[in-house]
Amino acid sequence: MDMSKVVKLLGEGKGETSENILEKSTDLTSSMPLVTDEEREMANKATEEFDKGNYDICLKMLRHLQEKRGPDPRIMLNVAVIAFYKSGQTKTEEFRKALFESANKAQVKVEDINALDDIDQCVFYYNHAILLYHLRQYRSAETIIDKLFTFLEPMEESLSRRVQFLLIELCLCTHQPDKALGVLAFLEKTLFGNGKSQAEGKEDKNGKDASKEGNGDGHGEQYKCKISQYKVRCYMMLRSMKAYKRELKLLIGYSPNTSPTTYMKSNFEYQRSNYRKAVKLLNASPQPGRPASQTGESLNTMHYNNMAVLHFYMHKPNMAAFYLQKATSENEQEARNFHKPGLAGTLSGRPINTLGISRHYELLYNTGLSLLHAGKSQTAFNCLHQLTSIYRSNPRLWLRIAECCVHVYKNDNDDDRHLAKRMEVVKGSVGSGVHRKLILGSGLKNDKKHTDLPIVPAATLEFASLCLKNSLVLLPEDPLDATPPSGEDGEILPSGEGLVPAPPGNPLRPLEVANLRSSVLLCMTYVSLCLNDFVTARNTAERLLKQPRLSGVQKYLGHLYLAEALVGVDRIADAISHLNPDNLTDISIQPPDTRQDNENGDKNGDKEPDSLDTGGTILAWTPHDLPRGKAIMQYNLATAHAIRGEFEKALMHLGKSTKPMGLPLPAQMYFLKIYLELMEGRRKIAHSIIKEHFGHVTPNRV
Repeated sequence: MDMSKVVKLLGEGKGETSENILEKSTDLTSSMPLVTDEEREMANKATEEFDKGNYDICLKMLRHLQEKRGPDPRIMLNVAVIAFYKSGQTKTEEFRKALFESANKAQVKVEDINALDDIDQCVFYYNHAILLYHLRQYRSAETIIDKLFTFLEPMEESLSRRVQFLLIELCLCTHQPDKALGVLAFLEKTLFGNGKSQAEGKEDKNGKDASKEGNGDGHGEQYKCKISQYKVRCYMMLRSMKAYKRELKLLIGYSPNTSPTTYMKSNFEYQRSNYRKAVKLLNASPQPGRPASQTGESLNTMHYNNMAVLHFYMHKPNMAAFYLQKATSENEQEARNFHKPGLAGTLSGRPINTLGISRHYELLYNTGLSLLHAGKSQTAFNCLHQLTSIYRSNPRLWLRIAECCVHVYKNDNDDDRHLAKRMEVVKGSVGSGVHRKLILGSGLKNDKKHTDLPIVPAATLEFASLCLKNSLVLLPEDPLDATPPSGEDGEILPSGEGLVPAPPGNPLRPLEVANLRSSVLLCMTYVSLCLNDFVTARNTAERLLKQPRLSGVQKYLGHLYLAEALVGVDRIADAISHLNPDNLTDISIQPPDTRQDNENGDKNGDKEPDSLDTGGTILAWTPHDLPRGKAIMQYNLATAHAIRGEFEKALMHLGKSTKPMGLPLPAQMYFLKIYLELMEGRRKIAHSIIKEHFGHVTPNRV
């Protein structure tokens, strides 16, 4: 199993979009009467008062101007924006209505981006995009901003800058870091003129510090820091570690002791598998300088969630669940802080940037995964099943729910070695002395009953089968045949096209899709075998073995499951061909093309990797070595020969499999050994086996 990526990648906080979040219109030229010098001067003074935060004075001046001008839609929009700021950006519903009213007055259809054909209409669409952004309707907002981007050249400078910053934020929210980097390059050229990036030097050819000029508005250093943060987030998503490290050093120079910088440093160590170092950085993170009402983020929630992720990858799923419980408590507390009784179902009553502050579903997703790996399968199922209506397009979620059902059905194979399971070999005895007779069991079966209602949401194999079908439908049909594009460091980069959505995590890249498809087919084969659906099991196993990129253990299990399915449809000879132990050379968990960026070429030598093996699954895998894997295959080969009546061959393969398995043997091997000895007429040997391993059986046990 793998874990889906974290709820919010470490350090991936949203930009400072809570400041200057809306754009007011100061252009009063329209089809209305011409603007007089007195009116223009009044508008300029109103703008100055707005910039100073004197909203009452500004609003009073605009209302006076509105009395002179009449129902000018631009003045109406400015009045709505200033009234919204005056309310502390809490009356979102009222502002939304005022925005639509002023847009309709200007004959602007803000819900139809195709109707945008004039530069004077852009401010209405921009404000609508801001509302959509805070409602987490990122795709709709991106469509609007993409259209506004084509009007940048004639657009007023401050609005143009805000459009670019918002587009960058939306690209990151929709997991398009390559597109965001393109906009960042354009923004740098716009702000600093010479087209040089920050890494190419801070001084222009005249020796002046361009970062202090910042396009003449005195905010150059602030812009450079903000752009650097965005670049770090882009390289974080692209997993381009060298570029990530280079840009992170620049960011530390701009803001060395801030929470965003510390979180990004922690994320850098997390991506390099230095989990303990990442934990130290998180614990040393400074307190937030601004409250959640301004940032729109709960730092405590983010901190505990990230601590949970790190402990998860340190093979401590119970600690991860503990931290997620604390994160959930903090999240609920923040949600209560901004909840206003009597305003349920409306957008008003809380600051606009706190509308999406709750991370309930993301935390529930992470909690379900942690509980699954902690062995609490039923509780994990209860968590993950609540998300099917929220993240229904995530194929990985459906696989995890199916895994919960499988673990509820049978958690692991260690139970087969326990005394209670082995005692099922001998059910009891009758008589005494020379007339004593032993009663052998009829076989090992799971006591859990199957249901014929797979549509009922329950942790059953039938429901697992339905979930796996959903997961397979959500994955692309064709397997991955081509090598994905690589970045400058060899990392596999998402192209932005062909990605499979997997909320709340990052979209699945082509290689991840191929690996996930293999996992789904493997789980589907196992579930079909448990349901005695051998035809489906054979088809899925054959499809699994045709996948282009399989790990060693997936090939191993694929052949075992296919052999069992073939036995179930009475094709034993074909089954035996899949059970040749000599063909088994690899039972590794990692897919062959999975590349971990270990930074082996790091010349600074500052890498301190954890001693834990971070590759593959969190859970322990059995068999953990090649001899034991061959032993299990030989046991299955012995079973196939026994079904064909070839008892001598069965005994030979069974004998070779017992030593690597170690004592006590699984109950199935005792069953087969006793059965074969009895079929060969060697009753004394069968008695000796029972006496050696089941000598404590009481005479009258039933």
